[in-house]
Amino acid sequence: MGILNKGANGPFRGKTGSVIGSGWKKIDYIKGLPRSYKNKGKPSVEQQFQQQKFQLLNSFLSFITPVLKIGFQAFLSKATARNIAFQYNYEHAFIQDETGEPALNYAALRLSHGSLFSAGAENAEWVENSIRVSWDPKTYGISGALDDEAHMLCYFANANFFKSPENLVRRHHGEAQIPDVSQEEFQSAHIWLFFSDNQRKRVSSTVYLPTTKD
Repeated sequence: MGILNKGANGPFRGKTGSVIGSGWKKIDYIKGLPRSYKNKGKPSVEQQFQQQKFQLLNSFLSFITPVLKIGFQAFLSKATARNIAFQYNYEHAFIQDETGEPALNYAALRLSHGSLFSAGAENAEWVENSIRVSWDPKTYGISGALDDEAHMLCYFANANFFKSPENLVRRHHGEAQIPDVSQEEFQSAHIWLFFSDNQRKRVSSTVYLPTTKD
């Protein structure tokens, strides 16, 4: 079960589909399960590889549509948020696991694209049974405002579980808590952070923040 808990964007729940969480050389990832093809001609190895990549990225993005609608808002007149995110990420979103199968490269995934100032000094760390995400709240006269909204998404690969802060967070807060995430249950987390103006018309680029159990 993939879940995006509460947060300013509302709840989001859904079946994860044909994906599985795994890890290799300290890199957490999810990959597609083998598919059964019933068409007349058997696809080539390269075609199967590309189909697995398509399924893998599309499945992951399908559970975070509310976030993508903010992150790629400027492009929604051309296509859906998920399609835009897919096109933007496809070329750099994958690594190969130890068996040669495609797997998502979490550090390369981007959930937004824009010119708004990000923050600097971004950090994520476990604090008891929550994750504290922090950043520099100042704008230094660069593109950005203190009332900009901070958008973050946390993904726990070992449980295929998404979560975000329960309340709206703004740039001037300088930090946010992702609550109720036990270190014993979740060994590592992948966190993506970006900002939007208070009208959600302009956004920053995405910052990736990995964190592991102490």
